[in-house]
Amino acid sequence: MNEAIISHRGPGHLWLASLGRRGMELGLERVQTLLDRLDRPDRAQPNVVVAGTDGKGSTSSMLTALLQASGLRVGHYTSPHLRETRERVWIAGACVTADELDAALEQASVACARQPALDPTPFEALTAAAWILFARAELDVAVMEVGLGGRLDAVNACDPIVSVVTHLSHDHMAVLGRTLAEIAFEKCGVARDGRMLVAAQPSLCKSALRKHGRSPRLVGLAHELVVGPFALRGPDWRSAGVLSGPALAEALELEVGLPGAHQLENAGLAVGAWQGVAEWFAVEQGRTLPPVEDVVPALAHLDWPCRAEVVEQGPLLVLDAAHNPAGTDALAALLAERGRAWQIVLAVRKDRDPAEVVRALAPIAATFWLPRMSGETLLEADLLSDVIDTVAPGAGVAVGSSAKCLAEARREVGKGPGVVVTGSQHALGEWLGQELVRSPRLERRLGRTPDAQQAIDRR
Repeated sequence: MNEAIISHRGPGHLWLASLGRRGMELGLERVQTLLDRLDRPDRAQPNVVVAGTDGKGSTSSMLTALLQASGLRVGHYTSPHLRETRERVWIAGACVTADELDAALEQASVACARQPALDPTPFEALTAAAWILFARAELDVAVMEVGLGGRLDAVNACDPIVSVVTHLSHDHMAVLGRTLAEIAFEKCGVARDGRMLVAAQPSLCKSALRKHGRSPRLVGLAHELVVGPFALRGPDWRSAGVLSGPALAEALELEVGLPGAHQLENAGLAVGAWQGVAEWFAVEQGRTLPPVEDVVPALAHLDWPCRAEVVEQGPLLVLDAAHNPAGTDALAALLAERGRAWQIVLAVRKDRDPAEVVRALAPIAATFWLPRMSGETLLEADLLSDVIDTVAPGAGVAVGSSAKCLAEARREVGKGPGVVVTGSQHALGEWLGQELVRSPRLERRLGRTPDAQQAIDRR
């Protein structure tokens, strides 16, 4: 039984954990059958599907914020989670409760137990449970983040009114293909004929769409949407820039509560998708959303946890969930804006290429601190130390317990910019669970602050 996926002991969560033996297995037949047995909860509201390699979570979170600022009742489905399974399902400004998610999972389990019995993957079960909860919540729209790929991902069982493909890079190549063209083919499977597809790399997507034989209305970065110069502002590291291009009536000043030039690009994708949703509401429901310039200020207050999140100021402590080479490259470029000689607390999953991660971080590293982790998915610290000795022989390396590594990294900051904790969402979840670090954004997302509790009450 895979209990790493659950944070609750209810019958629905325990059933979810029992499905772990299937692991990762793409395909739409099982989830379509399950949704049919549940009377198609995915059709209770229009859906927007967000696929891509990097930035899916940030882009879908930004789009959710824009839609909510437009006065819509919005659901957001994302993965994976850091601490609690319920982080994956967000309704009208707050995560669902553990009991709500458990009841939806139990409903899915009952549907699966009918004759003939159905044995979904954990992600398929969670996706169905999210749509069950969204149908009950009577949403205006749901933003659905793809788990892996797109063409055969459970989220693609719906019929999206708008689709998004964020930045593509090499990841999960054993499943999705070894070239960017092959990966793009899988990701662009979320596109629908005649409907808007917003893409970070439109040229790459055009080739994939020709292979699919699909003709969406393509809106691309650097073509219809152009992101201007990036600037980093404030102690909480907000991104500032300008969004312009033929898709907009006039240029928009952007301020985004997530740092990095890549986050401005994600914001551009979110604005493009928002326009597609606004057009759909105008045509299909006769409902006019506010002007885009009235809703983009919502991006400045984005609460997306552990994305270059500054959690302490003295010394500076940053949490970032970068877990693949492209994400680590973006993190390294951002950290370099504030200087070099960072103290880096690092853990990497076994299924990642640790050499690529180390190579990206080495130019801005003073010392790599490698905690001995308990998670079975994480590479042993001693093996990671060997990789650093080979790839970055000039960097300092220290191995120890999580508590000791974090404490020593703080003490060794010296004249450097600060400490960054990164390498794996699983590792961040472990450190957060041990309360060695805190994420105020995650605490708000889980309803553990007065403001967040008010959002739950309003829902």
